[in-house]
Amino acid sequence: MERQPHRSLHPLVGLLFVPIWLFCDTGLVGAKSESCQQAVGKDFPSASAADIGLSSGPLLKLNEALDAETYDIRGLLIVRDCKLVFERYKDGIGREHNHTIYSVTKSITATLVGALLAQGKLKSVDVTISELMSKPSWLPQDDWKKAQRITLKSVMQMSSGLAYKHDPARHPIYALSADRFAMALSPELIAEPGTRFNYSDGDVSLTGAMVSAAADRDLYRFAKEVLFDPLQMSNYDWWFVDRAGRYPGGWGLRLRPMDMAKVGQLYLQNGEWNGRRVFGPAFRNIAWAPGVNKLYALHWWIGSAPEAKGLPYFIAVGFKSQRIYVFPTLQLVAVLTASLPAAEERRVNGLAVAAFVDAFGQQNAGDVSGNLAALAAVQKKGFRGETRIFQSDQDAPRRAERTRSSPRDVTSANHSSSGRDVSAAGADGRRSTNR
Repeated sequence: MERQPHRSLHPLVGLLFVPIWLFCDTGLVGAKSESCQQAVGKDFPSASAADIGLSSGPLLKLNEALDAETYDIRGLLIVRDCKLVFERYKDGIGREHNHTIYSVTKSITATLVGALLAQGKLKSVDVTISELMSKPSWLPQDDWKKAQRITLKSVMQMSSGLAYKHDPARHPIYALSADRFAMALSPELIAEPGTRFNYSDGDVSLTGAMVSAAADRDLYRFAKEVLFDPLQMSNYDWWFVDRAGRYPGGWGLRLRPMDMAKVGQLYLQNGEWNGRRVFGPAFRNIAWAPGVNKLYALHWWIGSAPEAKGLPYFIAVGFKSQRIYVFPTLQLVAVLTASLPAAEERRVNGLAVAAFVDAFGQQNAGDVSGNLAALAAVQKKGFRGETRIFQSDQDAPRRAERTRSSPRDVTSANHSSSGRDVSAAGADGRRSTNR
């Protein structure tokens, strides 16, 4: 979970930061979507960067910079055209370890919304809370009146209008003793739903409750049925069940980086995986369309780093620099797992985006000075970065898959001692006037 300040954003200001391609008639992302030529199993098949049209030089330069600054990178994966072209982990960590992905969980929950739409269990994202859920007998009537006005789309765009103050270090919504649905509805409604952006783990708690209600099962079970198992994911887990038995819609998931990459590839394929439809072909454009904050869509961030040189991309972002990058026009997905303080997150993001884009732009440069061999060699050497931010129990990568006979509890979900200003800065960590 990332710490976000309580801010209202004027819906027009962010237009200054939206690339013109968002409004083109050719479609939201303006890129073809192709399924993998061969079925993908537990892991993506491997290929060299040169085999799929990427220059090794920028990728090698990225790794040299990460090593030189001793950034605490735990995993870095790059997939293009359904082939794994780069894979490197920190010393002692391997492919089978899972990682806490913090608020990347939000983008996974958004994907479950796509599955509900495809199954016909959800008619649209404009449905209100009260249309999907029955009023609990103990919930105050005034809070239920809010549920009759707030839509799924508004909570997914972080624009419920509720006066939630995002504070991962102290807010009681993270406690396991909380009923997060009731707590998320309890703040005063201070703006018309859909008009005011305010990054809120209260809003995504409402998303999670609505998804669970529409699916008629808990988030973990539904995700396992429609996403984890169809994509042949392994060693996944979901933490922090509340007293009502609900999994948090915005945090708590643990995934392998390989399986994070599958989520990005699923979006490149417009929801199709190995011949099976997870979400409909129209959902990607719905999920990535800008909301009140023009850099935030349906629990996905819209990339804005200048290093992208105008190329469109989308990011699932988690605290301490957990990320899934999706570049539709490049047919490229990249995954980062790390443990970085805010200033390092911003620097690493710029380095990474520049490398991904430059590797494609220099694809005809050839294997200059043995860069391809050097890139292959660096993948055999683990990252050895220094940890410079507080570590909690969940930050440790875990290899063994947990046997699940009951919902996964831990002592507290209030695990973030600090966070970074995503709502003011955007997913790429650059402060904008959109505040």
